[in-house]
Amino acid sequence: MKDLDTIIKRGEAYFDEGLYARAIASYTKAIAAGAGSSQLYTLRAKAYAAKAYEEAGREPFDDEAYGKWAESLGRGAGLALALEDSLRAVALDPANPDAYYGLGAILMDKRDWTGAIAAFDKCLALQPEDAEAMYWKAAAYDELGDVPAALEVLDGLLAAGAELPGAYHLRSQLRTLQEDYEGALADASRAVELEPEEPEYYLQRGKVLSYLGEKSGGAERLAEALKDLTEALRLDPSFAEAYNWRSLAYLQAGDDGRELADLDTLIALEPGHAEAYRRRYECRLVSGDRGGAALDWLYYCRLKPGAVSEPPAEAARAARSDFRKFSGN
Repeated sequence: MKDLDTIIKRGEAYFDEGLYARAIASYTKAIAAGAGSSQLYTLRAKAYAAKAYEEAGREPFDDEAYGKWAESLGRGAGLALALEDSLRAVALDPANPDAYYGLGAILMDKRDWTGAIAAFDKCLALQPEDAEAMYWKAAAYDELGDVPAALEVLDGLLAAGAELPGAYHLRSQLRTLQEDYEGALADASRAVELEPEEPEYYLQRGKVLSYLGEKSGGAERLAEALKDLTEALRLDPSFAEAYNWRSLAYLQAGDDGRELADLDTLIALEPGHAEAYRRRYECRLVSGDRGGAALDWLYYCRLKPGAVSEPPAEAARAARSDFRKFSGN
């Protein structure tokens, strides 16, 4: 306990191995021994947040399910402890840029986008070249729906020569929203070049290529999209969003069989994904599986009653009746 550097290194080693509880215990011992430095509180906050994410499990792709998952994470004790430590770190050393960066990251996790931007600004005032802080500041602007502000931060970051794959990835997403598909494609490709083992980057490039595949003479782009989406799934076989986009690409290509297979996998990974049931309903109708289609429509009515034009109870009864009629069950 006399060698604080050793304790910190041990905690960081535990953190790098994903042993977050041990990292927290190591930092806590040092703090209890009177070594409550800004650095230690910053590191323990990071470990608390990582442990909270681990316990929450993988975030779902479906928007409604993701919202519930994020709210649950934000209300959890782990993030509350992380925020408490981050605030202590800032109070102990207001000139510690890492403390402000950590605070910004925790506020992002708690979906306090305005507070996160303020924290990252303080970090950047102390350390103007911090590329990660600039990236997360742009991400917070994106979450607020301020696309121009997010793009301004990213343009400045990348123009300064920062080769940050996440920044290219985010700018690609924002350019896609603005329908600047060629610019989005260039950014997505750069992200893939910088980090070729990241499935998210292949997914984003596949999305852009899918949009370009809808244009005249887009068959080649669509084939490239399918290649990228398949690569994303090779890197991460449980990547639900990639199955969703590949099924859409197969729909564009007119390959009903492969579209149905991807929808089956998507629903197995995320059973509460209402739109997946609706699309599988349509796919099954095309294939002549009317009983399976009726069952999917029943699930869709149950998961998303507000999307059904007729009163939910009537729609559910009709779907149930159709299912019995066509399946003999």
